Amino acid sequence: MRDGQAVAEQQPTALYTAKFVIRGLTVDANNLYVSGLRFPKPSKDPDAPEPPPKGVIMKVPLLGVPIELAEGDFMPMTKLELVDERLYWHERDDSPDGAGLRSISIEGGGIDRVSSIAGDSWVIRPDVVYFTRPVDEIDEGGFYRLERKPKARPKLQVRRRGVVRSVLADEQGHVYWLTRKRRDGTWAVFEWDGERSGTELLRSDETFASLMIDGDDFLWVTWAEDEGQPLHSLYRRPIHGEDTQVLARKLGLPGFMEVFTDDDYIYLGTVRGGELRRLTRDGGAIEVIAGSGDRMAVANRFNLFWAEGQRVFWRGK
Repeated sequence: MRDGQAVAEQQPTALYTAKFVIRGLTVDANNLYVSGLRFPKPSKDPDAPEPPPKGVIMKVPLLGVPIELAEGDFMPMTKLELVDERLYWHERDDSPDGAGLRSISIEGGGIDRVSSIAGDSWVIRPDVVYFTRPVDEIDEGGFYRLERKPKARPKLQVRRRGVVRSVLADEQGHVYWLTRKRRDGTWAVFEWDGERSGTELLRSDETFASLMIDGDDFLWVTWAEDEGQPLHSLYRRPIHGEDTQVLARKLGLPGFMEVFTDDDYIYLGTVRGGELRRLTRDGGAIEVIAGSGDRMAVANRFNLFWAEGQRVFWRGK
């Protein structure tokens, strides 16, 4: 224990084994939260239709017994986020519960239907949510804004400014979006003006794998091709600035995909079966901290957590 919080050993240790396929992770000071899909056992009748999986949301105390917060006819996708003591996830059209954003209290209870439409990227605020367009319409451009009040309908924003791959916001409430590859072959990050357009802040001819806001900076990962091999790069630049730093590069597979930070380190996740890495915030040498990391690596103040198959491991920082 440190400052009243559980701290794991420095060596990776299995914290939780799920009896379902893990789709998302998030964590607070004392609990890990896991979303996933529980598939039914195969029917003995080969002609019987296969029933859909059940959605599962679990609360796993770091020093206690796991608690099932929800199980039912819903299908959470691969993002789980904790905002103001509520867990959020999104579902697609093939979910029995329909598409859209959903939430549940970390103490359990009913599932709240936040929206009836949502893409893979979203921002949660007390009075409004922003989200990208669903996969089947994302190429039409723009993102949605939905006020959190009864009978509110999502309103499409900046449709003419290209295909929005992700939407994000800073602590001051400014909203930004990443535009997918455009006619000139570039990607770009814009700051929304609150109306129909925005200001281009960043442009790149490399493909974005991920983008986040870290204080006053953008942090992002790209990939390009170099001598027939994928080249993954980690960059940092002030949101309103010109000087871009190259913090890390790696030629060949497995490369970088996701990026997240804490007070001391920048963490780099990759596809399943790759490595979970970190480097100091000033761009020091890359350290491999787990032989298998993926997009579901998360952290709290003292610990790191990541999924390997149906098991979640943790270790102290």
